[in-house]
Amino acid sequence: MKLSRREKVLIVILVIALAVYAGYMFIPSSGMFNLDELRAEHSRKTLEYATMSQNITLKNKYEEDALTLIEQINNLPVISDLQQEKLIVFLNKYLADNNIDASNITFTDAAAVPMSIVVSQPAEKAKSSMDLLMYDIDNIYVYADENEDDEQAVAVNTEEADKEEQPSMSAESISVNIEFLASYNDMIKFIDLVQANPVDISITNISTVASEVGTLQGTMTMNFYEVPKPVGFKENNDEWLWNDLAESGKANPFSIGGAWETIGSLNTKFDFFVNLEPESSDLPTILVGKTEDIARSTYISENTNTVENIKFSFKLENNKYYYSYNTKNNTYPKSGTWQEFSPSEEGKIKIKVYSSDRNLKTDSVGAIIGVTNTSGLKVYFEVENDSSTNPRVTLKDAKSAIVTRK
Repeated sequence: MKLSRREKVLIVILVIALAVYAGYMFIPSSGMFNLDELRAEHSRKTLEYATMSQNITLKNKYEEDALTLIEQINNLPVISDLQQEKLIVFLNKYLADNNIDASNITFTDAAAVPMSIVVSQPAEKAKSSMDLLMYDIDNIYVYADENEDDEQAVAVNTEEADKEEQPSMSAESISVNIEFLASYNDMIKFIDLVQANPVDISITNISTVASEVGTLQGTMTMNFYEVPKPVGFKENNDEWLWNDLAESGKANPFSIGGAWETIGSLNTKFDFFVNLEPESSDLPTILVGKTEDIARSTYISENTNTVENIKFSFKLENNKYYYSYNTKNNTYPKSGTWQEFSPSEEGKIKIKVYSSDRNLKTDSVGAIIGVTNTSGLKVYFEVENDSSTNPRVTLKDAKSAIVTRK
């Protein structure tokens, strides 16, 4: 049967209507379009968005607070790397600069210093008597119903939680005990300089007695502290004493100018010194300098496992005495000129040479010392602790100088 166009259109409309009706009757529309679920989903998404926005804000705030805290820690007037050798250098300078004669200095090992964390408690609002009464009524039955075992468990958990919440923090300190002899003014000056130092140093104890010569004899205890700095911290404050005083490499932090004058013959002063050490030593193998030079500005050194040439030169000009000396790589004065000096003893130039035993078969450290002298003064060498079988020290033109070996 042939259908007309109008009939075909009607049949199509009927099929569509039946399909819609069947879908409405048999498909659960409530599962597809639930308004409450859509609202809940919208609320969840809104909450997640708000949480993410808050986290971003908190993260930025945390980073700012962390940078501020790191800056505060870096600016603390406390050492970040406490080392005993640096304390020795510090004490050497301050004691010498203030004329403090330290007869004995002892150090204690670095020890942990516990640090307590101050937790600020929020201020509680004042409660009226009625509020307190109602609070007691609300909680009296709770306390009566609690089981004793539960109380113990809660107590244990609370203690463990407190332990976990309290981070362990500690600083380290080194104590130094100094026995000294000094005038009252020098002692006060030393204390003032220590207290004014940019590094936090504590003088925890000091006791003195007056001696017969008008000076003070006593003991002093000083504490130096260390607080770890953040990872990657680099000291850039030039005023900190460790940058100014601590020397790197094989430098001699124990040389105290005038100490050279009392080594060797008793009550004998020397004008210059030469010090020879084995290559395995932490000190330079060869050190040359002027005695009584606290600043060590006249010192020159070499650090090789070979025999080095050392030359002293002296001259008289316009009734003044001048000197210079040099090694292979160094000269004093550095400008190649001359430096004026006054001999410690009339008519003599006295040079002390400190040697040491060879501790290894490969130890080849030595010095050939020569002198050019047009000053009219007699040059005296005193060589101490040099080996008689394999000496380190050789003197050129020994006839022009008087040599004593001890």
